[in-house]
Amino acid sequence: MYCIFFYSNGPVCQICVPKYQTITGSFYTNECLTEVEKFYQNRRPRTGTRGLRILHDNARPHKTKLVREKLEAKKIVELDHPPYSPDLAPCDFWLFPKLMKHLSGRKFESRAQIGSAIFQYMKGVPTEDDKKVFFDWIKRLKLVLQHEGEYFEKLHH
Repeated sequence: MYCIFFYSNGPVCQICVPKYQTITGSFYTNECLTEVEKFYQNRRPRTGTRGLRILHDNARPHKTKLVREKLEAKKIVELDHPPYSPDLAPCDFWLFPKLMKHLSGRKFESRAQIGSAIFQYMKGVPTEDDKKVFFDWIKRLKLVLQHEGEYFEKLHH
């Protein structure tokens, strides 16, 4: 399993979750958010993560006190994600289908090879596509608001 973070200009980081490791609030905070923090500290040395906005789903590890405290301490704003709404998460409506298509039918000898294939794919996505997915996400959110939260099957990207 991999935790993948990306923004409108491309990949931020991907974390290979060790075999048999459960993603807990502690793992998510100490491993995943720490990698995100490193990326932004390198990219924005003066401001780091201050003002950063993060969207993740409502999985339990993302909602722990430890995660909330880390986000608050690093001045990262958590964007609300409606429950049971994978059609509104860029990973679910864009990234995962593209990755599955890219990896489909390929054989890998190790987790490292899978990770490398994911990394290469993410680096190869044109910046325009990365930007477009966020504009599409905003359109989806507006559509849901216009229709007072109604669920839509198969919103097209």
